[in-house]
Amino acid sequence: MRLGQNPSKDKLPAYQPPRLGVALLAYIPSLAGYFEHSLEILKYQIASLHHATSLAFNLLVFDNGSCAEVRSALQQLHAEGWIDFLVCSHHNLGKIGAMNWILAALPNELICYADSDVLFRPGWIENSLKILEAFPTAGMISAQPCLDDVLRGNGAAHLSLAGDQRFQIENRPLDPRVIEEYALGVGLSSDRTALLQKTDVMVVTRLDLGVHAVLGATHMQFLMPSEVARKMVPLPTTYGLGREEDRNLDRRVDQAGYLHLSTLEAYVWHMGNIPDEKTLREVQSLGLPELLASPPHRKSPERQSRFLRAFRPLARSRLLRGALYRLYNFLFRLYSQ
Repeated sequence: MRLGQNPSKDKLPAYQPPRLGVALLAYIPSLAGYFEHSLEILKYQIASLHHATSLAFNLLVFDNGSCAEVRSALQQLHAEGWIDFLVCSHHNLGKIGAMNWILAALPNELICYADSDVLFRPGWIENSLKILEAFPTAGMISAQPCLDDVLRGNGAAHLSLAGDQRFQIENRPLDPRVIEEYALGVGLSSDRTALLQKTDVMVVTRLDLGVHAVLGATHMQFLMPSEVARKMVPLPTTYGLGREEDRNLDRRVDQAGYLHLSTLEAYVWHMGNIPDEKTLREVQSLGLPELLASPPHRKSPERQSRFLRAFRPLARSRLLRGALYRLYNFLFRLYSQ
């Protein structure tokens, strides 16, 4: 039976998400071997995201079949407010299988995806948005220069820029330090690094705005408008990880006429599975251990009323909360008779 009326029916407002949603995909099946430090890396990533993101945002963590210790740690981070949406799967759906869910489900206007070993730096969202706003057909925007043509020379969407006088495409070198850091992050050999140092990249410039972008985007981190994301899924998935399956996303983006673009500077850093000296030095300089030791300072949505913002600290009082619950129960019994 039902007694009384659900108070949610009395025009209780639904949550209105901010413009930006960030999704992290975690798969840590154990805390040994390759994955020994993966939870530590993931925590640094979450802290860096809160530290470096100037806009209000939602954080979704999709746990793709991690071990019990990792699930417990994620649930604690969720309870503390570091994570807005936590999805825990008993099964490893594969990267693309999880991405199908993420790109279709996040309610935000802009979706940032990242693997669980990416450190975010200040300026990542500002510079990504500059590119998004300067290039109307931008589909995937990475906050680190893309040095690998995943489309293997078959990309066609950028050809539409050649006849547009607003844009200029040229081959030019990147800062050697950016290339060296990229190579270190993904574990390239010294020979491969030396070759990249001698290779120019294609850079497109929006002339009237002075905004530059590298042609290409990386799979480890990208920003995508939700209207583009919805058109890309579902993608076929067979493996836990597969380069060819990753390319299916790139092909669909390109075939739909959307550009792959990335920043000229590195505003994200691929930490990998080992917190090496460089990573730990940057973690310390950003103050991430201290940040993790305290609850996150979340930016309040602009839509939230001044009254609610003022009342929220009072609502955390156990004494006041207990009194309000007793009043609520009294009123419910009174009016449900």
